[in-house]
Parts: sequence; structure tokens; C-alpha cells
Amino acid sequence: MRPDLATAARAMLLAVLGAAALFAVVKAGEMAEARVGERLASEARHRSEIYAQSLEGAIERFGYLPAAAALDLNVRSALVQPDDPRLIATVNTYLETLNRAAGASVLYLIDPSGMTIAASNWDTRETYVGVDFSYRPYFTEAMAGQAGRFYAIGTLTGVPGYFISAPVAIDGRIRGVVVTKVNLDPLEAVWQEAADRVLVTDPNGIVFLASDTRFKFHATRPIDAATAQELKKTRQYGRKTYPLLNLGTVETVGGVPLIAASDVAPHGRVIADDKPLVPYDWHLLLFADAAALELAGRTARVGMTLGFGVLGLIGLYWWQHLRRARESLAARAALEAAQRELEAKVEARTADLTAANGQLAGEIEERRRAEAELRAAQDELVQAAKMATLGQMAAGITHELNQPLTALRGLADNAGKLLEQGREEEAQANLGRITAMVDRLGKITGQLRAFARKSSSETLPVDVAAAVAESLAILAPRIRVAGIGVQTDLDAAAATVRFEPIRLSQVLVNLVGNALDAVKGRPSAWVGLSTRREGSRIVLSVEDNGPGLPEATLARIFDPFFTTKPAGEGLGLGLPISLAIAREFGATLTARARTGGGLAFDLVMEAAESADAAPPQPERLRHERTHHVC
Repeated sequence: MRPDLATAARAMLLAVLGAAALFAVVKAGEMAEARVGERLASEARHRSEIYAQSLEGAIERFGYLPAAAALDLNVRSALVQPDDPRLIATVNTYLETLNRAAGASVLYLIDPSGMTIAASNWDTRETYVGVDFSYRPYFTEAMAGQAGRFYAIGTLTGVPGYFISAPVAIDGRIRGVVVTKVNLDPLEAVWQEAADRVLVTDPNGIVFLASDTRFKFHATRPIDAATAQELKKTRQYGRKTYPLLNLGTVETVGGVPLIAASDVAPHGRVIADDKPLVPYDWHLLLFADAAALELAGRTARVGMTLGFGVLGLIGLYWWQHLRRARESLAARAALEAAQRELEAKVEARTADLTAANGQLAGEIEERRRAEAELRAAQDELVQAAKMATLGQMAAGITHELNQPLTALRGLADNAGKLLEQGREEEAQANLGRITAMVDRLGKITGQLRAFARKSSSETLPVDVAAAVAESLAILAPRIRVAGIGVQTDLDAAAATVRFEPIRLSQVLVNLVGNALDAVKGRPSAWVGLSTRREGSRIVLSVEDNGPGLPEATLARIFDPFFTTKPAGEGLGLGLPISLAIAREFGATLTARARTGGGLAFDLVMEAAESADAAPPQPERLRHERTHHVC
């Protein structure tokens, strides 16, 4: 081959290799960005679901209150005799007591003209008594016979809240409206502590809840004249203008859409998730930081570039070495000069690579800090999952509380009438029953408070039987409604373990709750808890006779966000969180298929050996109890 053709061929080969290397660098960055972006988008969707559940739980815990108050005889009588001052005073006291027990902001009664005739804040400077609320949509909806829902800023107090109303029907006619106001400021304060930026918009696109208060009462789309007139008529937010919120532009990085140059994140790019809140016709917008995506792409491109650079230097070195071998002895001096020149170039390039490696080490340290922040966020997710579990039990707990509350109402009325008739012994018996029911209510709420609070990581001797009883008490409403038999078989020789009481209850609530879901609707449904001792370890098993799971599904059951439940009924976090808690205290958690059908979970913990622990009995003592409510 002629020299000019050989030179052209080498130039062509180098050009092809350079283009291939450039393409590989670009694709490596895109693949890293796509992988990390997909993970961040999935995490954002799951977090927005948790935010939505916390908002719905904060509202619906008071949904029953107006309808319950509307059934009171004095409340109904006050609408028929609004000019009776003694009756109005009685209703004021009743609304104040009921509102304080429920924990709402205010509870008040409105006559058909829209005028407030009684309220729980009757004796405060900002009392609603005598205030006309006929312009509020929740009043007109309730007067039409429907339950009213409306979020607005209080025209009297200036405090925003969510209003829930219920009609008061007497002899087939709507004679008034009972309204409660729910304060969402505590929930908004919790959101402000999170790393995500969260906005909640109404049907008109106006932001009324936000993790950053600077964005409240901004509009995500222009407000037309008809909407502005309606807002003025209902005095919903008490504002004349709603500045337009810039939601930025969409940029695709690694196949993942990112939001850039927005008011929410003006100096960076974020991943956005829009979660519709269908029952309220709202939208929850979540903006998560996308810095990890950009860092992954940059790291991949730098690493690939450094790799090709090193390969290029090695190739160049060997090419020079082969060329020197082919040179004759007469050209040795020229060859040595070329070698010295090459070594100088290698030294210079090595210095450049050293500087680049130093920059890369700084970026790796930054990523480690980001991972540490992620671990802290995951710890908060454990608590959020616990609160989500409490939110799912809200309906059952409401039913559990409503029964004794209704009975208390009747017993109190009967006691008053018995005292008027001089039948003191019978009245004393009624008061004793009232005391027993109040103790029952206190036990229910005490169990929930203990389960909801954050626990420490300190290992303590824990009574297994007490933890099982606590967990079954928390799940009692679900067990009662489902009518499922729950049996316990606790070995006296396996009474105490090294764990943490609240964390152990959280694991048991997750395992038993999953078992209840697995056997729901099945004939002869059964869930069992048992303990046994194996040397220095204690095995606590939770079993069910449900349909079981295939081996492929059973192998993934502890993967985060993997769930076999229908959409909206599970986040796939209960079992991963339970596994993490078990490992934190030196325990193991495994799943296995039961002989005869169903699943079993074995929690193997360290036995507590202390002077206070009762010695093992020579014979196995069985405590069997079946929780079954028809």
C-alpha cells in the first residue's frame, strides 16, 4: 500500500474510533439518566400517594361530626324554638363539649336564613353566633339536602379551613344546617419539614395548600371573569387577584420529562407528579429534586471519557513501541527523541487525569451525602407508612368510638331524668356505666397514640404476650367487621424477647393486617399467632389459611413497593419496613408456604435473659384465645 493511502486509512480508522467513543460516552450518560430518572419518578409517585392519604385522613376523621350533631334532640329543638335562651345555651354547651372531644376547630348551627344561632365558640370574641353564612356554598348545598364540602378563609377569623356541613331534617323538611371547620395548618406544617415541594390546587387551579407558603393563593392557570365573580360571591379566599404561578418548561433528559425554570424550583430541574384527589376535585402537585439524575449522567460520561482516554494512551504507547521495534539501528537517536516526547505527553495527560479524578472524587462525596439524606428520608417514610396504616383504620375506629358515644348520650339523658324523678340509685348505676364507657374510649385512643408516636432504637426486654395483645387491640375494629377468627398459642417458655415495644407492635400490625387481607371473604377464614423457643432464639409465627402465593411472587414479597393487592389498597411498604425493623434489632423475618394452603411469616428474635424474666416452665403452657365477632 502506498504511503498516502496508508495515512488516509489510518486517519479514517481513527475518525471511526473517535466517533464510536463519542457515541458511547453520550449513550452511557443517557442510560444512567434514564435508569435514575425512572427510579426517581416512581418514588415521586409513591410519595404523592402518601401525601394524598395524609390529607384525606386529616379531613375525613371529622366527616361524621356534623351528621352526628344533627341527631341531637336539643339541636333539633333549637331550630324549632330559636327564641328560647335556655335551650340555645344548652346547645352552645353541647356543641362546645362535642367539638373539644373531637378536636375540630369549631362546630356551629345555622337556621334556614343562614344565620348562626349556636356555636362551640359562643363565649369567645370571634364567636360565630349572629353571623350570616348564607353566601357559603356549604350552606346552600346542605339546605338542598346534601352534605356540603368547601375550603375557604374564614371571613370572621381570617383562618383558612375545610368546612363540612350536614342538613338537619325535621318531619321531612330541612330546618337548619350543622357545620364543622377542619384546620389543615398542622398538616401543612408537617409538609414544610419534608424535602419535596407540595402544592394542592382547587378546581379553578388556585393553590390553597403548599409546603412553601410563598406559593399559596397563586393560580396555575388564568382566572376568567366568571370564576372571579364566583370567588367574590362566595368570599372563598378574600382576595381580588391571584398571581399566575410559572410552572416552567418541560425538558426531556434521558427519556424522563423534567421541569426547568419554574417558580417552584427557579435554579434547578425537578420531577413533577400530578395526583388527582377525585373526592374533592383537587389536584396534588409534587415536585421532587432531580439533582441525582443529572449527577448520574455526568458521572457516567466522565467515567466513560476517562476510560477511553486511558485506552487511547495505552494504544498510542504500544503503537509507538512497535514502530520503534521496526526502526533500524541507524534511526535510534530519532526514536529515543520520539520516546522522550511521548513520555512527556503521557506525563502531561496523566496530570490532567489526576485533576479529573480529584473532581470526580468530590462528586462521589456529594453523592454519598445525597444518599445519607435519602436514608434519613426513608426513616421518615417508616413513620409515614405507620400513619398511613392508622389512616386506613380510621373508618373502623370511628365506628368503634361512635357506639360508646351514642350510648353515653342516651345514658346521660336517662341519668338526668332519673335524678329529676328522685331515683338516685338508678341514676348512680347509669353514671357507673358512663365511667366504664369513658375508660373504654380512653383505652382505644391510648392504643392509637402509642402506635402513632415515633419509637427509639433502644433494645429492651419486651413481653411477647403484651405486644400481641396490643397489636390485636389496634386491629380489633378490622377483625370485628370482617368476622375473622384470630387464635393465639403463646409458649410460656418464650415470654420475653430483646426488641423495642412499639417497633414490635408495628411489625405485628403489618403481618396480622396482611393476613386479614389474605383471608378476607374466604369461608372458615382463620389467622393464628404462635411462639416457640429454639435455644437462645424465640420464633413468633403469623399464619393464615388464605390462597397463598406462587413461588415467583413469594420470592419478591419483601421488595419495596411490590404488592399483590389491588391498586389503591396497598403501597408495598409494610413488609419491607417490617424486614428493616427486624434487622435493626438483630432479628430475621422470613415467609413460607403453609402445609394445606396459606402463608406463614416467622419472626426469629433473641430471647431476653435477665433476672426479672420468669424462668422457663418444665411443661409447655398454652394460652389460646379466639378473637371473632359476628
